[in-house]
Amino acid sequence: MNERPDKGRLVIWALIVALVSSISFSTYFAAGTTSSSGDEIFKWSFAFGNAVFLFIWIAISLAISNGFPELRALRRPRITLLTAIGLGLLAIAGSVLASLFVARLGGDPSREQGLLNGHWQSGRLMPFIASVLVLTLLTPIAEELFIRGIGFGLFRPFGQVAAIAIPALAWALMHGLPAAIFPLFVFGIGLGYLRERSDSVIPGMIVHGLYNGLVVALAYAI
Repeated sequence: MNERPDKGRLVIWALIVALVSSISFSTYFAAGTTSSSGDEIFKWSFAFGNAVFLFIWIAISLAISNGFPELRALRRPRITLLTAIGLGLLAIAGSVLASLFVARLGGDPSREQGLLNGHWQSGRLMPFIASVLVLTLLTPIAEELFIRGIGFGLFRPFGQVAAIAIPALAWALMHGLPAAIFPLFVFGIGLGYLRERSDSVIPGMIVHGLYNGLVVALAYAI
């Protein structure tokens, strides 16, 4: 360990993780796995509601890191674009393989979320576009800033493994989807390693956004 842990910020970060995880799991178990119609992405309420939440999350992250901008890691990556692309593809591939493994065991991460059902809702193009922008732009910025930015920085004094693995697990739990925990954890490990190699959250934000966009595109491509 090269630095002393910032216990105060670490506690605040952990409390936020615990709060969001508790709310997410409570919502999941209260609603059930098949209650969603899968058309939330076509509603303005989804786009605006999530945008407000994500802006608040970003503001909280900036407040936690106030006075310590290095925790945000919003800086130029120290690796080449080709290396970043390669590591990003590995992270995505790992998540896909983990999802297939969970599916073999009887789980269905995509169905659990209930957000994308592949059924196009005619006449709802604009709210759909707004929702996709939230998923591909705001969501990666907010999550990567909090997880791979601040979370990684706070756990870095405990070593590289802790800095990558603990935020990845926290991020997986915050989604509140039991079958998706392992795929999200694997993806989080990949994004964490990308953060370590690049010394920046920017490549992770881009990979995260592209992955979200790819998931949406594949759901409605046919």
